[in-house]
Amino acid sequence: MTYPSLEQYNEALQYPKYALVDPNLKNGSISKTGLGLPLALCGGFALTYTLNISGKKYAIRCFHKESDNLQKRYFAISNRLRQLNSPYFVDFAYQPKGILINSKQYPIVQMAWADGLTMGEFIENNYKDRNKISSLRKALASMGSYLDQNKVAHGDLQPGNVMVSSGGTSVKLIDYDGMFVEEIRSLGSSELGHRNFQHPKRTSSIWDATLDRYSLIVLHLALSVLEVAPELWNKTQSDGDAFLFRANDFADPDHSKTFSLISQLPKLTEEVRNFAAVSRAKFQDIPTLEDFLQKKNIPQVVISISSSSTTEYLRQPYSSPFTVLDATQYNLCLGYIGDRIELIGQIKEVRNGKTRYSGKEYIFLNFGDWKGQILKVAIWSEGLEKLIVKPDSSWLEKWISVVGLLEPPYHNKQFNYTHLAISITQPNQMHIISNDEASYRLGKSNNKRTQINNPDNKNNQILEDIRKSREPVTLNLPPTQKPLTKNQAIFTDMKRQFGSQPTQQYQSSSTQKTTSPSSWNTPPSQSKKAKIDLSEFVGCLIPIVIVIIIIISLSN
Repeated sequence: MTYPSLEQYNEALQYPKYALVDPNLKNGSISKTGLGLPLALCGGFALTYTLNISGKKYAIRCFHKESDNLQKRYFAISNRLRQLNSPYFVDFAYQPKGILINSKQYPIVQMAWADGLTMGEFIENNYKDRNKISSLRKALASMGSYLDQNKVAHGDLQPGNVMVSSGGTSVKLIDYDGMFVEEIRSLGSSELGHRNFQHPKRTSSIWDATLDRYSLIVLHLALSVLEVAPELWNKTQSDGDAFLFRANDFADPDHSKTFSLISQLPKLTEEVRNFAAVSRAKFQDIPTLEDFLQKKNIPQVVISISSSSTTEYLRQPYSSPFTVLDATQYNLCLGYIGDRIELIGQIKEVRNGKTRYSGKEYIFLNFGDWKGQILKVAIWSEGLEKLIVKPDSSWLEKWISVVGLLEPPYHNKQFNYTHLAISITQPNQMHIISNDEASYRLGKSNNKRTQINNPDNKNNQILEDIRKSREPVTLNLPPTQKPLTKNQAIFTDMKRQFGSQPTQQYQSSSTQKTTSPSSWNTPPSQSKKAKIDLSEFVGCLIPIVIVIIIIISLSN
């Protein structure tokens, strides 16, 4: 089945009374942007809209990407979760004919709204709070045991799909597109999950109740690290889509800076080495979280993580779970409307005001002149309420990374501009990054070796400079001169008195313009030509000098 586009869903859901088929949903109102358009959030195969009915919220998931046997999957998952009746899941109903678009009906999933914060938001807000981190770690471990005992797997266990409440003691899973239950084993896998929380050897052929084991170990270990060393959150440039580790670290633990940093924590040295072994092993050899913590069934793999503070690490190409796009490439970005992307750009304008639709405050972060075709970040009133620091003019020229759904083009006929935007609904969607980091994420920088910060790094750099200096060095030495004859000596003496000063004046007058860096390395042919010109000048003087010497001799 071909599903409607984001634009078609947005158009239809402006009028839920006519678009939604379920009578209980028709009287609801859809959450909107400051422009009065339905606010869509992206998750897997579906777009998620927020529906409010008499003060109660629901998530309405509308499919925009094809998934095999969607109806069979959701019916089986619904039946299994109803049997379990577990607090780890939210109530949902799959409606095969839930929304009407262009006279045709399409499926939707109606889900109860899960209270709390996503785990990504919770960690970013509380990574320094040892008690809350400890509570969350224990809650995840309990949930992992429950999933394993009941032979079910979420399939995409990552921070965006875990809701956290009650100070970290309560967790719920959302978004069940890739969930495994025994009744649909024959259907096969429908997705591979968030790469920063999945085993590097997971493939579509792997489809069973063990899908979440590695993700649980990743999350549990990351939380354990934050309990004893919260400063590593910033050192590893973590965010809601990467808790300390990234996919590159899993693929090559021996040469991972993050693995090395954590291996130096005395309380976790053995645990991180065991995790490296699990990462290097086959997917089928991943132990349960309980066994991992008890150091049981750890794969026997040779691991060689460097614990030296002087070790250099070649920075691997940036690995994002989303397509990374340059905010200056408008036409390229048009091809990703409706997708969750990571947008990298430098802020050129910060504009704020109040919307005509609701009169509420908004802030736009523009990546170009607003009068043209540009990309921007839209922070509507709901998003502004959640920001601790609101963007202002001090953000100009700063680089940011933004993760979110790329919305359809908005064209303003009055001022004749067209904008593509990502709306900010959560603070962890947006991060200020350095110029170098922006170049790295966009693939525009060289892969440089990085070194763990250490007081001895200055000495190490000196040693590195010495090592590099082993390359052959060309010295510009003056040519060896032959002994002068009597006549040559007379000529040389005359040259010192009359020839050197005019030559210097000529050279300086011909170099009034400052040379550019590219012109500093003069081609060999030019240097050679300069020498030839000088020798020709000297050659012209020799006959004159000889005549003078003869005249002097005759006069004597």
